[in-house]
Amino acid sequence: MENKQSRWRSKVLWVAVAAQVVALLAFLGVPELIGITEEWLNNLIGCVLQILVLFGVLNNPTDPEHY
Repeated sequence: MENKQSRWRSKVLWVAVAAQVVALLAFLGVPELIGITEEWLNNLIGCVLQILVLFGVLNNPTDPEHY
């Protein structure tokens, strides 16, 4: 049985899009304009990455129904 999933419904795609948006905004200096320091942004990104790593470790790619 072939498992076809729409790319637009993929959580991985939306995480990648969100990461690119944040990187682009940081590159343009938007966080500093709204009062977010570089240290705070780095801590937030590190925290989010750690959570994503945790979910990646708990993910079961052989089971399309469950994580």
